[in-house]
Amino acid sequence: MRRPVLLACVVAISTIAGCTDTPTATITITLGEELDALSRAPAPTTLVVELLDLDGKATELARAALPTDEISLGERPRTDVGGLRVTALDAANKTLLKGESLYVQFGALENASSPVEVFLQRTRELARLPRAPGALDAPLLGVTVARYIVAASGTSVFLYDMLLLKPITGLPAFARPARSMVTFGTAAIVIDEQGASTVDLSSGSAQDLPPPPGGSFAEIAGGSTVSLPDGSAYVVGGTRPTGGPSSRVLMITKDGAVAFATLATPREGACATWVEGRGLVVAGGSATGPGAEVIAPGSAQGAALAYPPDAVTRCGASTLDASHVLVAGGVGSAVDIAGSAPPRVLDLACAAMCTPLVWKGALPLTRAESFTLTPDAALIAGDDATGPPAPSVPRPPSSWRSP
Repeated sequence: MRRPVLLACVVAISTIAGCTDTPTATITITLGEELDALSRAPAPTTLVVELLDLDGKATELARAALPTDEISLGERPRTDVGGLRVTALDAANKTLLKGESLYVQFGALENASSPVEVFLQRTRELARLPRAPGALDAPLLGVTVARYIVAASGTSVFLYDMLLLKPITGLPAFARPARSMVTFGTAAIVIDEQGASTVDLSSGSAQDLPPPPGGSFAEIAGGSTVSLPDGSAYVVGGTRPTGGPSSRVLMITKDGAVAFATLATPREGACATWVEGRGLVVAGGSATGPGAEVIAPGSAQGAALAYPPDAVTRCGASTLDASHVLVAGGVGSAVDIAGSAPPRVLDLACAAMCTPLVWKGALPLTRAESFTLTPDAALIAGDDATGPPAPSVPRPPSSWRSP
């Protein structure tokens, strides 16, 4: 099957008093650009649709044998709010494809100008989004109002609607190139060496943002953004790959207020992550200072952790639990594996003479990004020292266990 497969899943919304007909809403399944995802071997045999409530609890609505053209999901009250999860299973009930919608109020689907789509993709594979906009060179990414992806490269920017699965057109270019970017609410802060602007993403209007006392935007431009669960964020100057060591960190509240914080050690090419209850953890990027440090919640000053200097640059960091951080890949390590640094775990509770614990079995990555999967696994992706970029999922050392 070399064409898009759209399975019409009909939701019958319950009637209100006085109505004689039951209105319906149509939800379609799209495969994006991976047109053979449902048909190629191993091919799924069963399609399952579940309702996700606001607590994330799943209730099965329908199950049908494939191929099929339409599935009735039954009646739902107009006032119900939920998401739809679709999975495609093989004969042994193994999940081959999966997709979820954002949360919607079912009554709103009746008057939608186009059906809501669920993007279904093969598990453990990358997939191209439906109607994805043109490619950007090394874009900075953000998420706004839990619905739109913001992607910027230089002054070019686009929004992608994760509910309707399509780009939003008409947004004007940024007034300055986005060397760093932070999204909050319906706005973004765009930073370069000459200054910063606050951009209203709904209208495209922008205004200059004066630097807060204690630093300049030139000290953080090019630094990565670490977003917090409450909507606030940090831009860490010490993570930028070029421009010289920096100790400056920009703190942004969820309302857009800004202030500068200071690392204990100026760093270049470091990596950073947020650990709930501990604060912003920054590792690597200095051959002379401590290997890692933390800016505690509510503090504006970094405090050194008892790890030896770590000159690794271009690493990735992710939180494993409240006391452990994974630092992955990069170059400049004293422990070299095929030209790159090995993944290692930092114990934030260690108080003296601390030594990172090495994870074994990961690909050697000269540039890495790290994402938490579970307390005993992380996804690491980047530039493979031995070939093209590739992802790796290392397992933890046997001597370390998550609490």
